[in-house]
Amino acid sequence: MNEPVELETHGFETLGVAPVPESARTMRPGSLFVIWALASASATTPVIGLVLHGIGLWDFLWINLLSLAVGLVPAMLFAHMGRQVPIISMVMGRRTYGIGGATLLSVLYTIVGAGWFGLNTDVGGQILRMLFPGFGMTWYLVLGAIQIALVFFGMEVLRKFYNYTALVFLLCYAVLSYYLFTRYPLVIPVTSGAVAWGRDIDLILSFSLLAWAYIFPTVTRFCPAPTPRESPVTRAWYMLAPSIGVMSAVLVMGILGLIALRMTGDWNVAMLGKSLPVWGEISAIGVILAIAHTNAMNLYPAVTTFIAVVNVTDKKPHRMLQPTTVIVLGVFSTLLAIVGILGYIQGFLSMLGALLFPFTFILIIDWFHGRYYRDSISLFYRPAKSFADLFAWPAPWAIATMLAGIALGEWGDPFPKTVGRFIPWQVCCALFVSLIYYLGLRVAGRLRMPPRQA
Repeated sequence: MNEPVELETHGFETLGVAPVPESARTMRPGSLFVIWALASASATTPVIGLVLHGIGLWDFLWINLLSLAVGLVPAMLFAHMGRQVPIISMVMGRRTYGIGGATLLSVLYTIVGAGWFGLNTDVGGQILRMLFPGFGMTWYLVLGAIQIALVFFGMEVLRKFYNYTALVFLLCYAVLSYYLFTRYPLVIPVTSGAVAWGRDIDLILSFSLLAWAYIFPTVTRFCPAPTPRESPVTRAWYMLAPSIGVMSAVLVMGILGLIALRMTGDWNVAMLGKSLPVWGEISAIGVILAIAHTNAMNLYPAVTTFIAVVNVTDKKPHRMLQPTTVIVLGVFSTLLAIVGILGYIQGFLSMLGALLFPFTFILIIDWFHGRYYRDSISLFYRPAKSFADLFAWPAPWAIATMLAGIALGEWGDPFPKTVGRFIPWQVCCALFVSLIYYLGLRVAGRLRMPPRQA
């Protein structure tokens, strides 16, 4: 895979995990912002008002700002990495975690993407069952089929879909918000107890910025490569656009869910449609666009991540591998919605933070410490010739420190409550083990240095 394969421009996408050819790298910062804002502005996003139980409006604003401050640098770096080398993060991870480790992680993060798809489809199914009762699980199957069809045609079609439906999405939520504020007495949420700042920052990041950051290269690989002539402002926009898109959506949709929960008892503003005139019902149906926006950006990376499991060599995969994977993984994800994955959302978010944060920070450190962006793309697709090649250095060290970060994150902070509630423990654990990882690289590098000549 020394040369990028051609991107399918008509019909379904067959790119898989191959590097994006230069001819297809045309995405601009504006498109990045729209894609990630709409991907983050799911019909499920307002559930953050339920997850952060008892939080007030002003504290919620501060928690979002702090979360952005904590997660911005790694998110920006991931966005830039996709422009440096036009491959997905799970292929990047082969140099850090080894082919074996990256493959196992690809299986895990495929399940994570499927879980998100199931969560959002579950919300959409509940909305449709409320508006049009009597069809049972049929709505879940219809939603799943529509979303699978959308991802089937790949990133070029997805980009157009986001651009063309953005205004419709905004209008639908504007109508629902109008009915919310005109039919119910306004209630500004006020904090009802001590704010668990650290825990809430972890939840926000695992729900938004750091849950998406490792997927940023999947989209930014379609952006032009950075050049020496590129202005610092342009480079900054490419790096910032995904993060600003994600967090602006979380802020607006989270506030809407928080207020709706206090005013109506339900965080899901689309549920208002059952008691509204025809325009309210139409807007509630239009919210399904939010489901499709987000799930497209759940299923598409999950598909490419799974293909990274199957295609670990430099051989060009069968052209039907990607479309077949879309169908199979989409059906599996829809089944997760049918069995009610939404009921496990808080535990799911906690698990995400523990899994994603150490992986993200370690990969970033290794990428820039090893300067992998200078290497030939073919090195990321070099097949393993022996078992030792599956976990070549620094894979054992990366896996060990990542597992330590996961264990620490799940163990819980050892601080007194008066101190611990201000510390985002999972983020701190990831930072700590990534620092240990970096120091280990430095020590190993010194031990491997040849002696200086006299």
